[in-house]
Amino acid sequence: MRWVWRLLTFLVILGFLRTLMVPQPKAFIAWPERPIWAQTIQGEMKQLQRLTQDLPASIEVEVRRLWKDFRPNGDDKEV
Repeated sequence: MRWVWRLLTFLVILGFLRTLMVPQPKAFIAWPERPIWAQTIQGEMKQLQRLTQDLPASIEVEVRRLWKDFRPNGDDKEV
């Protein structure tokens, strides 16, 4: 059992020495290209136009579905 502790101690000391001797990797910051705001806004506008192109039809489908689900049957009085 004594050899396990010696091995563990040796590995800890070896790891400590490695952190002292081996230089830490340096991180370099790469600046991205400057965004062109006009192109970004145009791209977002095109995406919104594509998403809202079928909006009236989908609203009509939802209204018809709700009307079918909640159609009054005439049994109760209207308020």
